[in-house]
Amino acid sequence: MAADLRRVFGDRFIALVAGGEGAAAAFARGIRSDDLDAMGALADTWHGDGVATPLLMTIDEFARSLDTFPAEFQALIDHHVLIDGDNPLASARVGVDDLRRACEAQARGHLIHLRQGWIDGSGHDHGLAHLIEQSAMPLRRVLTNLARLSGQTPDGDTTLAAFAERQAGLPASLVTAILALDNGSPASRHTGSRALVPRLGEYLAASERLWAYIDAWRAK
Repeated sequence: MAADLRRVFGDRFIALVAGGEGAAAAFARGIRSDDLDAMGALADTWHGDGVATPLLMTIDEFARSLDTFPAEFQALIDHHVLIDGDNPLASARVGVDDLRRACEAQARGHLIHLRQGWIDGSGHDHGLAHLIEQSAMPLRRVLTNLARLSGQTPDGDTTLAAFAERQAGLPASLVTAILALDNGSPASRHTGSRALVPRLGEYLAASERLWAYIDAWRAK
């Protein structure tokens, strides 16, 4: 992809960076309609190689969007790998207030999604287990951003769960079990999520506490 982008943009190419969860971002000095046509002709080849179409931005667009997509761009900053070019993320910073608002929105959305999913599950264990499994990644995101707001960088699920218990009163054992659903084989995720169905009420209460904590959070 980097070689393709260099051919498309020529001396306007700045960088290609890979992020977490299969994401990528490409940066160029100016983006024209013919650039998009050229990239469109390459997209099927990228997808065939398991590479997603990258976000495409100028440096100015990225800098001016940090307050609009703080959580998404913070994740990119935290987990990116420079593939080619001059790294535009090396000195990028997301504002604390912007990240707090994004973190609150994530926590609020997480809670509302759990409530809605519980209703839609209609008491069927299969549906409720799927709800819990699908909630693991969003929970990881909001806890990771909360840790960043608090100036901490937990190095694994156990320490992230301990942080959540210490800071917001979430049960560490429950958080650890849910975060584990974000990894492992499909079979282990299925087994683990079904085992957590009886704790869904506890999970909902913990998510309510998490939202309330972030809503009241203030920088120290």
